[in-house]
Amino acid sequence: MRRLALVITLLAANLGTGYAQKAGRTVQPKGVVVAFFDQQRLQYGPGPATLEDFKFFFKLIQEIANRDFPDIQLKTLGRGELLLLPDGTRLNVETLRPELGFVLAARGKKRKVLTGVQSDMDFACAAAAFFGGHSSACPE
Repeated sequence: MRRLALVITLLAANLGTGYAQKAGRTVQPKGVVVAFFDQQRLQYGPGPATLEDFKFFFKLIQEIANRDFPDIQLKTLGRGELLLLPDGTRLNVETLRPELGFVLAARGKKRKVLTGVQSDMDFACAAAAFFGGHSSACPE
């Protein structure tokens, strides 16, 4: 009888401590910026040079996004990938009309598509206007 009482007590103590732990909070980003490109459609004509320009400016844009918009997620999306945006819509590079660009999306707002190669200043000004922030790379 003592053993049964001891086992029940130990089980109750273990169950109690298991439920006492708090779940870790995950911080939801304020929005998302998706850099997209369709490499297959960019293979011909001025496409390869355009893709190289896009990749060059993407490095600068990545620095601006990390510095000036820390609560915004920056993702890249290529052909064949599908992404659920915070506004509830899905993004598929194969069905987008521009071959490359950026999509700015936030919950409760209509997404904004920046088509083509964007300079760091163009991106900074568009992101500041869309997300309601300020960027040192935007002169306004």
